[in-house]
Amino acid sequence: MSAAPPESQKTIALVVRHNTLGIEEPVAGILAFLRGAGYRVVLEESTAAHLAMDGIDALSIADIGAVACAAVVMGGDGTMLGLARQLAPYDVPLIGINQGRLGFMTDIPIDRMIPVLGDILAGRSTAEKRTLLEAKVMRDGVAIAEGLAVNDVVVSRGAGAGMVELKVEVDGKFMYAQRSDGLIISTPTGSTAYAL
Repeated sequence: MSAAPPESQKTIALVVRHNTLGIEEPVAGILAFLRGAGYRVVLEESTAAHLAMDGIDALSIADIGAVACAAVVMGGDGTMLGLARQLAPYDVPLIGINQGRLGFMTDIPIDRMIPVLGDILAGRSTAEKRTLLEAKVMRDGVAIAEGLAVNDVVVSRGAGAGMVELKVEVDGKFMYAQRSDGLIISTPTGSTAYAL
């Protein structure tokens, strides 16, 4: 990792979905644009290992959270959701460029990425805040699973046959009990897959 950038130089992280053929050219275009605009660009560690580009710092999610003013995500909704969960504690804004199949959340098309990035960085766009869910699955008073969700939480019966008995609490307050195959709790963002 190189020395800390000057205070006047802001840092933008770049995260790219793995196994995307031909991604090197668009990545080079983004790097040139951001550097030309005076930004320090860093790569998320697994992106750096995948792209193998010299001269660019590779940072962990925690380090990105500590220094980045934004993260550009090149991928699909899955890539965006995964990164959003990891960066949520750091309040780093995400900018999604669609390299996936669906692109509801990564809605900037690759052929318009530079002009749209220019507009965003110049303040000619509006940021949208998303609600997050923190969920825990409890069994006999012990948390057996927990996580943070941008879109939804799915609890299913697993491989066993029959229904599961669920008791739902929100912020420690009992809401209802049910017997079912499972339960989906959604944020306003919703689920790309279930929306289809």
